Amino acid sequence: MPPEPDVLLTPVQLQAVIDRSPFNRWLGMTVESVSADAITIRIRWREELISSPERQATHGGVLATLVDGSCDYAIAARIGHAVPTVDLRVDYHRTATPGDLVAQAQLVNLGSTLAVAESRITDMSGRLIASGRGVYLVGTPARPAPA
Repeated sequence: MPPEPDVLLTPVQLQAVIDRSPFNRWLGMTVESVSADAITIRIRWREELISSPERQATHGGVLATLVDGSCDYAIAARIGHAVPTVDLRVDYHRTATPGDLVAQAQLVNLGSTLAVAESRITDMSGRLIASGRGVYLVGTPARPAPA
């Protein structure tokens, strides 16, 4: 089934999609804004996000989850539901020290089978912490006709 590109979820509707996942609720993903091709999500910092107590560094898996989730939900805002990840790339630019993290994700392409989105994670000073790109399955791939 092809996506419905005319759908645009409100921040409240998109938050409900995000909150369906217990993991996302635990992380505290909060929608800050939604537009036709971009979203902003915040995670409030807390001690459970640390991977290295000595360095006070946020775990890289949290950053990867935020890249993946924000890309996915930028697509969900347009088609009305979350979609499975096909491919994900994450680049880590600097250590994320204690403080909120903000993900700004943008829809790159919304096709009938696959969608692509990009995300940038920044700290409270606006410094780039991580970035990435994901590919997501939005429709059922066409099957070849029987021979």
